[in-house]
Amino acid sequence: MTDPATVLHRSLPENVYLLLRRRILNNEFEAGQRLIEMNLADELGVSRSTVREALRQLSVDGLVDISPRRHSVVTRMAYEEIRDACYARFVLEAGAVRSVGERGIMLSRMEAVLDRMRGAAADGDVASMIDLDTEFHSCIIDASGRRRLGSLWRMLDAQMGALMRSSIDRQHIDLREAVRRHQLVVDVFGSGSVDEIVNTLEEHYLGTVDDMASAGVLPN
Repeated sequence: MTDPATVLHRSLPENVYLLLRRRILNNEFEAGQRLIEMNLADELGVSRSTVREALRQLSVDGLVDISPRRHSVVTRMAYEEIRDACYARFVLEAGAVRSVGERGIMLSRMEAVLDRMRGAAADGDVASMIDLDTEFHSCIIDASGRRRLGSLWRMLDAQMGALMRSSIDRQHIDLREAVRRHQLVVDVFGSGSVDEIVNTLEEHYLGTVDDMASAGVLPN
């Protein structure tokens, strides 16, 4: 749940951005749907410039394509983009794993996030699941103590929403299956060697994406 104090300190464009992002990730705005500045401004009771700024950020996130004719279209990432982002995240996390010492605190954090994932899955809340996925994997990065590596890893955060929404659409993944996949990561961190953990992370990130390609469920 979002802290009300945090909401109060956000700018209006940021709040509009987060609202539109959530609606896209939860498929209230579907792939291919046009988002018209004037209509959104009227609906939300804000200026068109505020909506325009929010849409620009959503474009950076890979969630919309902006047309010069004052409308945007909800989009999905191409397979190559999905695999590149997954590969980059995997490489950074694999490096982080080799710097993790005591795993106890990290595992406790991961298990707590996993419990919240189960709640989001039960509610069918894709937006919350995506945010929790980032929080889950940040436990690994934080436990490594590698701050520069963490900075590089967090540069990918914005695209993870588009990546997961695209993957869910194309593979028809049930959110409970997403929880199961994260449970496998927790399990291997609990008892596996570093090499076993790296192999599990590789499968977690790249195995399902490659399955999507082999099954022919690529974005148009």
